Amino acid sequence: MTIDKPKPILNGHTLASFGALLPASGRLLGLDVGEKRVGVAVSDSGRKVALPRAPLPRVWAELSFGIKALHDLQPVVGVVVGAPLSLAGQRTPQVQGVGDVTDLIGKLLDVPVLLWDERLTSAAAEKSFFEQRDGRQTRASKKASVGHIDSPAAALLLASCLDALADYRADFKQQIDEKPDHA
Repeated sequence: MTIDKPKPILNGHTLASFGALLPASGRLLGLDVGEKRVGVAVSDSGRKVALPRAPLPRVWAELSFGIKALHDLQPVVGVVVGAPLSLAGQRTPQVQGVGDVTDLIGKLLDVPVLLWDERLTSAAAEKSFFEQRDGRQTRASKKASVGHIDSPAAALLLASCLDALADYRADFKQQIDEKPDHA
């Protein structure tokens, strides 16, 4: 008797259920879905580092083509999509649109997809962008940042998920190791 691999429950994963569906190694794709662009990041196969890639347009035809092309070059075993929650941790109106994109990506790649809290990742990426430039932030420099923030934000959200997955696996392993043997 063979047991079928469980299908991902799109938009319904916890960190534990997402992690349980992932193989021990393999790249993860991180996406920060904005109104016009989608920031893209990919982890290494050991899931230690998240590296930004070129952002993609939000238009589904172009987004799906870009994600599929990236997956063909660097296959991923799971996708982490930023969930735009309010500072209080509540769902925002943008969550529904991101959820729709999440469902489509899960079907496109046939891998588990996790919605992950993205609060302040864009702000942190923007702050880092301006810290790397000389001078202060102005209206003109803010316009110059367009298109340079999305993928670093995706890398930050993917990195936070990678850290949480590593912590979860370490805690789980510790609990297993501490269980007494009952022979």
